[in-house]
Amino acid sequence: MKRRDFLLGVAALAAGPIGCGGDDSADASAPADPQQPNVLFISIDDLNDWVGYLGGHPQVQTPNIDRLAARAVSFEHAYCNAPLCGPSRVSALSGMYPFATGVFDHTNPQIPAALPDLLKHFASQGYDTRVLGKVYHYFTTYPNPKPSVYPATNLLCSGYPTLPPDGLFDWSPLDVEDAQMADGQLTADGIAFMQASREQPFFLGLGYIRTHVPWYVPKQYFDLYPIDQIHIPDVPADDWDDLPPTAITIARFQNQHACITQQSLWASAVQGYLASITFVDRQIGRLLDYLDNSPHARNTVVVLWSDNGFHLGEKFHWHKQALWEESARVPFIIQAPGGATKPVAIRRDVSLIDMFPTLLELCGLPAVNGLQGRSLVPLMQDPSQSWQHPVLTTYLKNHHAIRLGKWCYMRYENGDEELYDRSTDQGQFTNLAGRPDLAGVKEELGRLMPALIA
Repeated sequence: MKRRDFLLGVAALAAGPIGCGGDDSADASAPADPQQPNVLFISIDDLNDWVGYLGGHPQVQTPNIDRLAARAVSFEHAYCNAPLCGPSRVSALSGMYPFATGVFDHTNPQIPAALPDLLKHFASQGYDTRVLGKVYHYFTTYPNPKPSVYPATNLLCSGYPTLPPDGLFDWSPLDVEDAQMADGQLTADGIAFMQASREQPFFLGLGYIRTHVPWYVPKQYFDLYPIDQIHIPDVPADDWDDLPPTAITIARFQNQHACITQQSLWASAVQGYLASITFVDRQIGRLLDYLDNSPHARNTVVVLWSDNGFHLGEKFHWHKQALWEESARVPFIIQAPGGATKPVAIRRDVSLIDMFPTLLELCGLPAVNGLQGRSLVPLMQDPSQSWQHPVLTTYLKNHHAIRLGKWCYMRYENGDEELYDRSTDQGQFTNLAGRPDLAGVKEELGRLMPALIA
């Protein structure tokens, strides 16, 4: 995207709310073409780049996500538009940046009525649409088993008893089978939905709860990662030395790193997260096994994505709620049916607001007015084309990161800055924001950020 086009979009949004537009309302009752593809839309909570095809952790076992990536288009530089579940999902499912949705935190993380809604739009176009699990931030599902005593592992800073057991920063193996887990039951329900007889195409949104904390999953998945062999993130001891004060405040979130290391639980926490990843991967394998052997195998778009990443000690930070790679980079895979696109790994920058327009094009539906993402179908069909579009990630109202080309520029509400050369510093260890010779780079990238919001 040219800078002028991006800024014109910002100006248009400032003028007033944008709804679905004429295309959406005019065809609200239009029946779907029976030849239109189905959509299997899989979201995974809090999954960072620790999947095999992205190489984010040397020990992770994700054979099913990897087999999907191998036969699909995998976007290796995909980013969320907000590093927090609620605002990220609102942004992704509306195809709008957070500064347009007005949703920045968990005060009311719902898509405003005036904005587009991906799943509702597909329903309006004649799709048999079902939402199971955590696709939207607000969801209902089955209860998950819990350890007999909680917190089970993280005794000092799990959040208990202020937080409910389903929200604790805690982890533990459970003596249960996959089918007893909420995600296991969601998988069974998703398969049952796809098995049902129908005349119209379906859109199944299936949202897995793990890898959100607490990492309580069946013991067999913990056993895959012996605690004495766990690789923890390699973080330079001086990693905070060149960070501005706002970034250090974010990194120090609830002093979680000090709490974890004082309890000697760093490796244990990594084990719990890895176990949760592989547990979810197994559920995805069940979905793919059914799909591959079903009548829908050749006529279903499969999308897999995560709402945001997660830190496990990188930058001495835990959880998400940050603009660095670990919070912002997410798995994102699209498999188009019928050989519409060839399997390929794409290393161009894309973001979650691109899902909405991409699915519209893949399914042959009219464009929706006001979407701020762009269809990725041209890039999927020709990965060699020029693709220099900025990706914006926003935390709270006025903390922003722009990723464009070799640069990642972060600017906080008070003017604190970080600048990283992505071509040489993927770990974001060296903040270049103080270099006078790079002032022009910051100025250029800063123009792509929205204005401060009061």
